[in-house]
Amino acid sequence: MRLVILCRDAQLYSVRRMAEAARARGHAARVLEPYRFLLGLDGGRPSLRYGEEPFGGADLFLPRLGAGISEHSLALLRHLEAAGMRVINSSASVEVARDKLRTLQLLAGHGLPVPRTAFAPDPARLPEAIEAVGGPPVVLKLPRGTQGKGVMLAAGREQAQAIADFMWSLEREVLVQEYVDGGRRGDLRLLAIGGGVAGAVRRRAMEGEFRTNLHQGGSVSLLEPSPEARDLALRAATLCGLEIAGVDLVESERGLLVLEVNAAPGFE
Repeated sequence: MRLVILCRDAQLYSVRRMAEAARARGHAARVLEPYRFLLGLDGGRPSLRYGEEPFGGADLFLPRLGAGISEHSLALLRHLEAAGMRVINSSASVEVARDKLRTLQLLAGHGLPVPRTAFAPDPARLPEAIEAVGGPPVVLKLPRGTQGKGVMLAAGREQAQAIADFMWSLEREVLVQEYVDGGRRGDLRLLAIGGGVAGAVRRRAMEGEFRTNLHQGGSVSLLEPSPEARDLALRAATLCGLEIAGVDLVESERGLLVLEVNAAPGFE
């Protein structure tokens, strides 16, 4: 099988391991830069060039582009699909997962438990949004972000207002979410692949930090997830249309909640 991994950094751990595993199984694996593709329509049919050469396609494309995926890269995924090529995850599922609010709307609409969340496009309604999620402390998030970037904890209303004002000054939207204190237990990351859970870890934040992401200094330990956690992760991935997903869960007084669903999860 000819496999193409779409990524801007071929040295990322997950990208290297996927390519190595594919080659060990006798597949031809290449890591290609999305921005080197030229998308064309020739006589009503999609065409592709990579660099200076016509691109002949592959049997399978794996986008590893994260929540920060650009409109160009999304267009590339759609173009590949229009040309009849297999893409995992699909452009539609990636588009859902890159938007935190859209993901939560979809999950909550199907009865999955998620943290209390409010979206205030009008700055004047921020105090109301804070009260809607139970009052401070609250977490403020950019709707699109990865590796814990654009996620901030506000201990009080004034701090929340200052953070939101800064985001709005950059013309960025703001999600307000209840703060679920995982304490020493941290949160859970389950890797859902092809209708099953391939692995799981418990993530804990470093001292003085509330974000558990590895890129923010968090630590991880292997975990045997409960049947409830497995079921919740698989339901979340399926609702988003993802065949490969990293599903983040947190244990609260109300039980397990789905924090986020990631279309290109790291698994180091």
